[in-house]
Amino acid sequence: MAFDGDKKKKCIIAGGVSGLLVIMVVSVAVITSKNLPNENEIRQNKKAVKAVCAPTDYKETCVKSLMDASPKSTEPIELIKLSFNVTIKSINDALKKASEDVKHKADKHPEDKDAFMLCEKVMNDAIADLKKCVDHKMSVDEIKGFIEDLRVWLSGSIAFQQTCIDTFEEIKSNLKKDMIDIFKTPRELSSNSLAMVTDLNSNATELSGALEKRLESFYLQKKKMVSQHGLDLRHGGSWQHQEEDHQ
Repeated sequence: MAFDGDKKKKCIIAGGVSGLLVIMVVSVAVITSKNLPNENEIRQNKKAVKAVCAPTDYKETCVKSLMDASPKSTEPIELIKLSFNVTIKSINDALKKASEDVKHKADKHPEDKDAFMLCEKVMNDAIADLKKCVDHKMSVDEIKGFIEDLRVWLSGSIAFQQTCIDTFEEIKSNLKKDMIDIFKTPRELSSNSLAMVTDLNSNATELSGALEKRLESFYLQKKKMVSQHGLDLRHGGSWQHQEEDHQ
């Protein structure tokens, strides 16, 4: 009888533990599912990403890199900010790979070694310029004010990366192809970021021009009303003849 009692207790304990484990697994699954974007969000994100990547030369790289970064917003400016961070990470990853795969080869020859050291320096300079873009205050209301700064920094970043490749080209190094392959994605991402910013500038100019045209059209309509009905613009659109009646 005592044996049966112990067995019964063990069964109850085992059942309780199993039930608790099931609850924990379900809870984790629910929390995880809440944190994951649903299909509709993914579709919206991809649509927004494709739109912001439209003016780029490397669209496939653009879309994949931004989607892999799990965008939290569909706003163009936020996606462009994300592209800056993605590019910085890509350069850092490429530098790490170059250190692992190329540096030991470069160390065998003085010219290659110097070229590699210079490449590391200019790539870090490229990252510094991109970080300026990330740190720069960006808002829709100030588009024209900051776009030129972004373009300068992005162009600088691209120039630094090209300098790295040119350094190996100048010394006719056999490592040039390795470096081109390693830094292919960062260079494409940098080019894409510049294209996005340039397109943003074009859109801002178009919006500004459209707004000016609308204001001009509105003013002409008001002017026409003045000539037809005696509307006085100086008094917030009050009727002149009504004022005269009260005099």
